[in-house]
Amino acid sequence: MTEKRFALVGNQNCGKTTLFNLLTLSNQYVGNWPGVTVDQVIGKMTQKDWDIIDLPGLYSLSPYSAEEVVSRNFLLSDNYDVILNVVDASHLERSLSLTYEVIPMGKPMVIALNMIDVLDSHNIKIDFEKLSREIGVKVVPISASSKKGIDDLLKAMEEAKAPKKTLDIYPQTVKEAILRIGNLLGEANCQEKSFISTALLQGDKIYLKEYKNNEVLLSEVSKSRSIIESEFAVDAETYFPKFRYNTIEALVKESLSNKADMKSNFSKRLDNVLTNRFLALPIFLCIVWFVYYLSVETIGTMATDYANDVIFGEIVPSWAQSFLDSVNAPQWLCSLSIDGVISGVGAVLGFLPQMIVMFLLLSFLEQCGYMTRVAFVLDGIFRHFGLSGRNFIPMVVATGCGVPALMVNKTIDNINERRIGLITTTFIPCSAKLPIITMIFVAFFDGKAWFAPFVYGMSIFSVIVTGIILKKDRAFKEPVSPFVMEMPDYHLPSLYNLLRAVYTRCKSFVIKAGTIIFAVVVVVWFLSNYAITKDGIVQVDVNDSILALIGSSISFIFIPLGFASWQATVAALSGLLAKENVVSTLAVTLGLNGDFEGGEATLNQALNGHFGLTCVALSYLAFNMWSTPCIAALGVMKRELGSNKWFTFAVVYMTLWSYSVALVIYQIGGLILGEVPFSAFTVVAFIVIGIYSYFLLRKEHKPQSEILIPSKSI
Repeated sequence: MTEKRFALVGNQNCGKTTLFNLLTLSNQYVGNWPGVTVDQVIGKMTQKDWDIIDLPGLYSLSPYSAEEVVSRNFLLSDNYDVILNVVDASHLERSLSLTYEVIPMGKPMVIALNMIDVLDSHNIKIDFEKLSREIGVKVVPISASSKKGIDDLLKAMEEAKAPKKTLDIYPQTVKEAILRIGNLLGEANCQEKSFISTALLQGDKIYLKEYKNNEVLLSEVSKSRSIIESEFAVDAETYFPKFRYNTIEALVKESLSNKADMKSNFSKRLDNVLTNRFLALPIFLCIVWFVYYLSVETIGTMATDYANDVIFGEIVPSWAQSFLDSVNAPQWLCSLSIDGVISGVGAVLGFLPQMIVMFLLLSFLEQCGYMTRVAFVLDGIFRHFGLSGRNFIPMVVATGCGVPALMVNKTIDNINERRIGLITTTFIPCSAKLPIITMIFVAFFDGKAWFAPFVYGMSIFSVIVTGIILKKDRAFKEPVSPFVMEMPDYHLPSLYNLLRAVYTRCKSFVIKAGTIIFAVVVVVWFLSNYAITKDGIVQVDVNDSILALIGSSISFIFIPLGFASWQATVAALSGLLAKENVVSTLAVTLGLNGDFEGGEATLNQALNGHFGLTCVALSYLAFNMWSTPCIAALGVMKRELGSNKWFTFAVVYMTLWSYSVALVIYQIGGLILGEVPFSAFTVVAFIVIGIYSYFLLRKEHKPQSEILIPSKSI
């Protein structure tokens, strides 16, 4: 079989990534928002010896957003053989606009007309032969979600040919102008010449700047623009998109037998409620509470209780002890295995059932189309504090993991929105923080319905406050960009896609538990069981260990927050490597040791005895929730911010914010609850509130010619 490389292109939400997964059997995650595929992703069709390059979804080859640049640059390269263009059959006019931009490149091409089942459900017929003939490219009807038409598509991909019409899609005057400009572009390849010529005629700022010293070329561009504007009585920038849409509109009208509104009445009626200006936000909060209720308080808890109390509380320790006894393992190895690894890693993995339920519910909301509506609703709120609805997209991804969520921010064009997004995205609880939330909830707030809305509400509050504070600074004066997002019909996602999404998210969590957390647990076990004395390294009680010494020496930092024990201190610090370490470290350092046979119940009892007060537990939760994310996420944040100054600012700000929130919760919250007496630290807490209030209420700086913090390209 001939080796080929296919460039997979299409609009966002057209089912492109679903087709990519189907063709390559890939585990690429599928979502209903732009920005899921941030970089080029290559899949292999081994049975055909084909490479499929899944390019970021885009609506046009200009203007140049971060994701459009990736696709545009690849399409202008010669590093592929065939363009596989996925077109949404239910939105032909919009989808074919990109097709008409790509055709002049002259590369072999196949159009996969996806979601043909939507047309069938509306009793709309389409003349595929006429469509193929008029466009000049083979059009194959498919449904990627139901795997219909894939064999025909593979055959068309095998026989792909260059478009019968390239520049011929344009009138003769325009075609000649493109050719004249192309002849002055020097060494550029054929498809690149056509694209650049068209871009120059449309006044593309990037290419005008690139060729600013080529007076002959710019003179020809100006002359050709005048000819086009004179003949068609419209400016050149408007002519090209207008020509495409007029051509496509006529084509669709001739090819469809029963054109109708594709948006289902069900989706319209549902949107009247779910996007209502008064009901949308309360409904969203109720849904968040319901997701948390099912995953943490009911269904997920049943499985988690069994995992903690039976599997990691009885079965695994008993099996491990029997095995170690049978091989006459030394005492230190038994302690490491049972008191360290099983207690620590088991305390984290025990929460996996709850995570599976939560990820399943969140994936359903994402893939059915609801989260797209939430982004639309929140856009009106977000733009008041320097963000837009597109910033909600990384936040949804962050519920799984902060690393890909931070990477998704690169698709945001506005540099201020992107920077604020990078600083605030990880305020949203990720899967690594879920065990901490659940641990505190079960130990102190079991049955309290307000707990989940409080945690996620505080996360949103953290984002809002940070956005308002930053947007009022002179370094964040670029206006919020307009937010455009298509809202597809509500639909039931396939079980396969749901399970794949859950598997992908849980897999990274389990891998982390088996690597980073395992390593940390081993180190914590050693440091908590041994001390350095004049006789060398000897095994001691946990309170006399190296870890206790380290924790005690720095625990004073957390005295104002109410958890100045060495155990809580080292657990919080280990969470800077991976947030899951907080639970595993506490399980080891709280002296559970061989008594962890009680599983979750024993851990809860130990936490109650250690923290004691609910305000202390909430303070500890707050610091771990909204402090800096794990090391991996910090690495991505540094790369995406592209500046040491911005990265330092982000780390310092997040640390101060989490410390401040924990301080206020313990000092003022504890005072209100009657758990903490008034003290000098209470005064400090009120001063902190005053400082943040000042930054929130101060007047915005007027735009200035010189920005204090240098803008560096991200």
